[in-house]
Amino acid sequence: MNPEMKDCPFCGHKVDMDDPDTLYPNGIGWRAHEDGFITYHHFLDVPKEQWCYSMHCVETSGGCGAKITANSKDECIQKWNRRPTQEK
Repeated sequence: MNPEMKDCPFCGHKVDMDDPDTLYPNGIGWRAHEDGFITYHHFLDVPKEQWCYSMHCVETSGGCGAKITANSKDECIQKWNRRPTQEK
């Protein structure tokens, strides 16, 4: 089941979570250290639970290309939905 997604705050384009170009692992993963710092690595060098994701307003589907990245799929979705939407 796909989460409810807000439209793009820049262009108002409706998000299509079934489009594989909308939300996907971006090739980066993170590793937490004892001192509290996080370092970033190739995603295959860390467990899948530590992959970073990118969320896009897909240009080939009529969107504007806006992008958000985060340290997890859930965080990426939350960041996208927290952004203020454009007044119509």
